[in-house]
Amino acid sequence: MALSPLNWKYVGAASFTAGSISACLDAIYTLGQATTYANGSARTPGTGSAWTWAREQISSVTEAAYGNPPTNALGMRYIVANTTRTQSYTLLSPDNAMTNNCLLYGMNRGSGTYTSWVNAQPFTSGFSGYWKWSRTFSAVSYDRVFMWESQEGCVMQVCQAATAGTTSAVAFGALLDPLSSAAGTAESDGRVYMMTGQGSASNISATWSSLGASDGGWFSHTTTAQTCHSGAFNNASTTVTGIGRYFGSLGNVIPAAWANRGGEIPRIPVQVGVLAGAFYGQLREIYYTSDSQTGLTWRYLGVEQGYIAGYHPTTAGDSLLLKV
Repeated sequence: MALSPLNWKYVGAASFTAGSISACLDAIYTLGQATTYANGSARTPGTGSAWTWAREQISSVTEAAYGNPPTNALGMRYIVANTTRTQSYTLLSPDNAMTNNCLLYGMNRGSGTYTSWVNAQPFTSGFSGYWKWSRTFSAVSYDRVFMWESQEGCVMQVCQAATAGTTSAVAFGALLDPLSSAAGTAESDGRVYMMTGQGSASNISATWSSLGASDGGWFSHTTTAQTCHSGAFNNASTTVTGIGRYFGSLGNVIPAAWANRGGEIPRIPVQVGVLAGAFYGQLREIYYTSDSQTGLTWRYLGVEQGYIAGYHPTTAGDSLLLKV
């Protein structure tokens, strides 16, 4: 049985001091406190699609931002973190090298009191460990972050606004609908909880949809350390299984400016599973669409239809549509 649809909202984009990871984390936290969305509609953290965010500061320097969604039956929390200081933290395999000054991401179930991002259990118990989201801020001077949210999921991108080829993305939440109520296909609430990030080895490719499971970003998974990873919590467990976009790759089958016969842009479902293994489900209200630019809003007859998370804000490339 299909889950209830998610309603994605575009929180907005925030610029920050180029090359500063702490400024980036502050920008994420600030977006999480917004009282209006990018379109001017009201946003109240903890209600509707609006997440609730907090941050951890060390000597007034932000080193982590963590959020929980408004629909949250299993006590999930999600964290992004890191610093320029030399720190040890818990990595999730296959990542195996602690790297400072790149963004990390992790997910947590049955969350208790927050302790610290460097602890083995930042939320007392239930932590996945960290994968890497971005390249180091010394290698790429990221200076802008984008945020989209829904009742049970969040997507973010960082980039250097003036330079194409510098975008890295992360997403987490109950993003997968197993399209089944059979035993073993989901958690007790019928959902599959997952996270995905670009890794520290490269940024997102303009043609990521043609890269299959290789390191192109966007819900792919490789077993090579420090590259793109996607994974889901095993049911009732804190262990994570690597998953990725399924049924091969799209290649260049979505023409530029493609639309249906009524003039609407394409919304092609994204299927996810263990490559050559089990089918895990379909992304919830996240679709392949025509090449576009990050941060755009798609409207049909003046009505918002969804938001683009793509290759870069100034350069068109393979994109996802997050449906309203």
